[in-house]
Order: sequence, then structure tokens, then C-alpha cells
Amino acid sequence: MQDSINVLMLACAALASMGFGVFSAYGLCRAGFALMRWHTARSIPQPARVLKSQASVTPLAPLS
Repeated sequence: MQDSINVLMLACAALASMGFGVFSAYGLCRAGFALMRWHTARSIPQPARVLKSQASVTPLAPLS
């Protein structure tokens, strides 16, 4: 009887440790991807604004 309880406890401990490992790896991956998403959001270049003085410049006349 004692041997079967020991085997059951060993199996439960093994399953619990594997579950803890899976959930901790999941948490680490979520944190890593959140950091990468934050980093790429910061590094996206903003589109250049066109100044009114630049928009009203006429092109040069063609050379003959």
C-alpha cells in the first residue's frame, strides 16, 4: 500500500513540475514578445511632414 502511494505521489510531483515548467516558459515567452512589440513600436520612423514652403516650390523650367 505504501509503495502505491509513493508512486502516486511521485507521478503527481512529476506532472506538477512539468506543468510549472510549461507555464513559466509561456510567461517568459509572453514577456519577451511584449518587450519586442514595445521595442518595434518605439523604433518605427514617423512619416516626414511636408512644410508649406516646400509644397509650394515650383519645378525648374526645362532646359532647351
